[in-house]
Amino acid sequence: MSTAGLPTIWELVADGSAALPEPFSRAALINWVSARRPEVGVASIAAHIQFATANAAHTGANPFADREPLLRRVARGQYERYRGEEAQPPGAVVRSGRVVLVGSSGATADGPTTAGEMFRSDGFARAREHAVHSRLPWFVLSARHGLLEPGEVISPHAVQIDYQAAAYRTAWGEWVVAQLADRLQLDGVTVEVHGGVDFAQPLRQPLARRGAVLDIPLPGTWRDAGPSGDAGDGGSPDAPVRAALERLRGLVGKHRSAS
Repeated sequence: MSTAGLPTIWELVADGSAALPEPFSRAALINWVSARRPEVGVASIAAHIQFATANAAHTGANPFADREPLLRRVARGQYERYRGEEAQPPGAVVRSGRVVLVGSSGATADGPTTAGEMFRSDGFARAREHAVHSRLPWFVLSARHGLLEPGEVISPHAVQIDYQAAAYRTAWGEWVVAQLADRLQLDGVTVEVHGGVDFAQPLRQPLARRGAVLDIPLPGTWRDAGPSGDAGDGGSPDAPVRAALERLRGLVGKHRSAS
């Protein structure tokens, strides 16, 4: 403990790495520590993470070089707890062949909270539980923010992807995939998208150009889509199917009119 009776940043990095589901992001760990020591700057927390990482490059002296590392970097911006050199050879990199994206949906929290806890629909909760239990890298999709780490703190917002113009959705898809490519090697990766076709469709072509495959789970796994097709509260189990059929009928009708 520090002389002021508060946990040190090193201690909080250790506690956060033990509390967060692996692999966790740098942003999630920073937010976890900052929530407990809000007076400490982000740069200081980030420096501690760098010093605590076994396979990080250090350009200067490490003031914690005599301590056992706390973290190991497993991908760009992704970490897991350090378990010793025998368990994890130097330079080892864990690459996931699959990543889970959960579309934002339903009512939101009353105030700022993490992206993983912001949305209160049953569908979002089930998809989040699946993502956590899968132990795969996972992120939250937001019509306003693009790709979010589950631990990133955001404010409530009412922007919905299905209400946006086609040009917006196309640009949004490119932006999200660029954000994802900045965190993971996408070539050969399967990207599992929960939350409906409104979130998934804009990602299809940008993912394909990077060698990734889009996987949309069966509609039954997202049981509370509202009338608009975006997930909401209180829908029936077959609502996603009805919403998809309505969109298909609309597209067919437009095509016949054009003909």
